[in-house]
Amino acid sequence: MEQYKAYGDQALVQLMQSGDERVLTEIYERYWDKMLVVAFNRLGNQEEAEECVQDVLCKLWKLRQDFSLSKVELSNYLARAIRNQAFNVLDRRHRERIRYETFVPVEDINTLSPERQFIIRELQQQIDQSINALPKQCQIVFKLSRQEGLSNKEIAETLNLSENTVKSHLKKANKDLGGKLKMLAILLFIYNF
Repeated sequence: MEQYKAYGDQALVQLMQSGDERVLTEIYERYWDKMLVVAFNRLGNQEEAEECVQDVLCKLWKLRQDFSLSKVELSNYLARAIRNQAFNVLDRRHRERIRYETFVPVEDINTLSPERQFIIRELQQQIDQSINALPKQCQIVFKLSRQEGLSNKEIAETLNLSENTVKSHLKKANKDLGGKLKMLAILLFIYNF
């Protein structure tokens, strides 16, 4: 292997054309670090950079029969090949991201039949009626908590009530609505299956 260290790039390429695998090992040892730096600077990912270098060396070996250096040095050729391979990786990343962003799972597509839409509207009306049947203050507290997402402290400050009063209103609302909402949820579950 020591003998290959003395060869120049032209001589290595000629030996590589004859199928001498030790030449590829010499090219690997001579240019791996430089190629890896170029790939990593473009990709920002160590594993992808290493894979990029391996792909370039593999392609070089596959093309060895027809490969020749006429006006370019091997180091320049490899740097350009790494750059192009990195662009291919970046392009593949971009296409995958676009495909992922535009992918719509079948269950996310609005496949509600008119019948299901009607049932959902009916259930929503029953839920709204149940909420509207609560005492006025209890109804306001419940809506601020569940629909607006306010904390008990925020509701108390907004309505000028104590936190304990807010808690008792929520407890009453949960008690009054609990049974009705559980029944509606069960009906909805049964209908969907």
